[in-house]
Amino acid sequence: MAVFDAVINNADRKGGHVLVGADGQVFGVDHGVSFNVDDKLRTVLWGWTEARLPGEAVEVLRRLGPALEGPLGEQLAVHLTVTEISRTRERVARLLATGRFPGPSEDWPAVPWPPI
Repeated sequence: MAVFDAVINNADRKGGHVLVGADGQVFGVDHGVSFNVDDKLRTVLWGWTEARLPGEAVEVLRRLGPALEGPLGEQLAVHLTVTEISRTRERVARLLATGRFPGPSEDWPAVPWPPI
């Protein structure tokens, strides 16, 4: 979920937006403040800051980049601006280049309020 939030630039990942189902599966909800063209990642999921991305996440990101330039990008164009899609591709590329979870920005509050 932390990688997903970094890709979509989620500016509102509060503790209450992370739900655990009866079977233990984790669900993220409320992605209404996402895809901003400016880096505004705010989350309670900073526990992985600068940690290496897991192999599974890297593989997904490697497929996501080209998909955003093709069919997925075309589908998202109905909902997002060209710039929002472009910035999303840039975030994917940055994650792949660093191979690590991002850290909080010094230019933007790191945790949304209220955090839950």
